[in-house]
Amino acid sequence: MQGFTSHASTKIAGLLALCASPALIIFVSSNFVNVGNLVFNMIFSRWMGPELFGDLAVVLTIKLALLGVFGALGSAVSHQIAAGSLSETVRTTQALARINKISFAALWLALPVVAIALYAGSLNTRLDLGSPYLLFILLGSIPFCAPLNILRGVALGQLDSAKIVYSANIEMAVRLGCGMLAWQFGLGIEGVVAAIGLSIIAGWAVLINVLPQPTVPTVNLRPIATTLGLAALPFALLQMAQVAALDGDIFLATRFLSDTETGYVAALSLFQRIQFFACFALASVLLPSVVIALREGRSFRASVAVIAGLLAVVSTVVLSLSLVIPAHLLSLLVGPDYAAAAPYLIWAAAAAVVFTVNYLIATFMMARGQRAGVVTVVTGAVVQVVLMISVVSAPSGDLAAMLAAKLLCQIGVCILLTLQLRLMSRAAKPHSKIRLRRREG
Repeated sequence: MQGFTSHASTKIAGLLALCASPALIIFVSSNFVNVGNLVFNMIFSRWMGPELFGDLAVVLTIKLALLGVFGALGSAVSHQIAAGSLSETVRTTQALARINKISFAALWLALPVVAIALYAGSLNTRLDLGSPYLLFILLGSIPFCAPLNILRGVALGQLDSAKIVYSANIEMAVRLGCGMLAWQFGLGIEGVVAAIGLSIIAGWAVLINVLPQPTVPTVNLRPIATTLGLAALPFALLQMAQVAALDGDIFLATRFLSDTETGYVAALSLFQRIQFFACFALASVLLPSVVIALREGRSFRASVAVIAGLLAVVSTVVLSLSLVIPAHLLSLLVGPDYAAAAPYLIWAAAAAVVFTVNYLIATFMMARGQRAGVVTVVTGAVVQVVLMISVVSAPSGDLAAMLAAKLLCQIGVCILLTLQLRLMSRAAKPHSKIRLRRREG
């Protein structure tokens, strides 16, 4: 009886530890934020209609691309904080405090140059946006993008789930609440885009105490800045691959498809974002978890197993609903005007699932010091875009052919990454046996 009680207590303790783990906390928070973003899209797809919602989808894609590229800096910071010892972390945070301040000032100084480039290049016309002001409104949030991601990178490297959860939820609440108010007060899509920019500022504001105040320069800033820049490069490439692979079709739709079909693509992209961003937090946790485990000489299998299980649950739910009730799902989430896109939903959802798997594999390989996964994902995204352009621009090209090309490319990338993982595991086994023999000796 005592043994049974002890076994039960151990199981309960393990369950409580799992529930309190940063991976699960951040995952649950991320999906709460995802629900908020889903509500945002549900509301504005109905209020705006397919054509105007297509413009909003383009702006959201640009915003995600900006945060994604700057997010590479956050991933590099997370990696650096997780891998360093206590003394190294103190020096790194002091250096990051100065880098954070410098980047904030530099981005403000760069705004006029970027604004002139947008105006001279007539980018709003090239993207077929109905309002010429949307990109300029979004521009005001750019100076906060780099500091936001630096601060989130520090919090992730320390696995400070409370700070991460607070920032993400404040950002979502401001975007949803202020966006709805702007539309109801008659500010139109311009007011909604202003709310999107304001949400980035809000997410940054609650993290400003994550780093200490910059002190008198005692740390040589150049080596740390150089290390972060080099470390951020593969993550930047991975983020650009994500934008190209998952959201590239919205730009192609504005060029090759009708306004109505562009609205359909915007609705389908919503489901891709649901899948990817429900699991993107898993990649954010996976990187520092594996790096910290390697630094401390512990096994990372438990963390990887939890993350893989959560990925499987989300993917199964998204794929099942997309396959069984696509029309009902589209009508429920974005309105009956988009029901005609139902036959394409499973293709878009499947492509997002496979890409998410690819992204997590590449992140895991990066944590193990292998950049081949990033190269494979980036190359796959380039091939996918080229293939989609050739397919959709052909006389018989349509939305179905474009999505099929997208899915096939991501499946091919997944096969290559799986082979790379097997080769990496085989290469690691001899080293594990050598360490075991040394311990036995």
